Amino acid sequence: MSVASSRLRLQLLHQELLQRWGRVCETWDDPVRRALQEKQIEPLDGRIRAALAAMDKMRDTIAVVRRECG
Repeated sequence: MSVASSRLRLQLLHQELLQRWGRVCETWDDPVRRALQEKQIEPLDGRIRAALAAMDKMRDTIAVVRRECG
């Protein structure tokens, strides 16, 4: 699996997670849900965004290496 396809898959799954979480939040609003969001969802969101950025850098680096070695 290429970096580009892995990145796309992660991005799509991240979007799906956020959409589903949004639907959950429409009907579940108590301290437990808020704690779950604060301790799990929000940190995960940041880590996924960082992973996507790192994958972009990897893709660019691989492209440079291919150009220079090709």
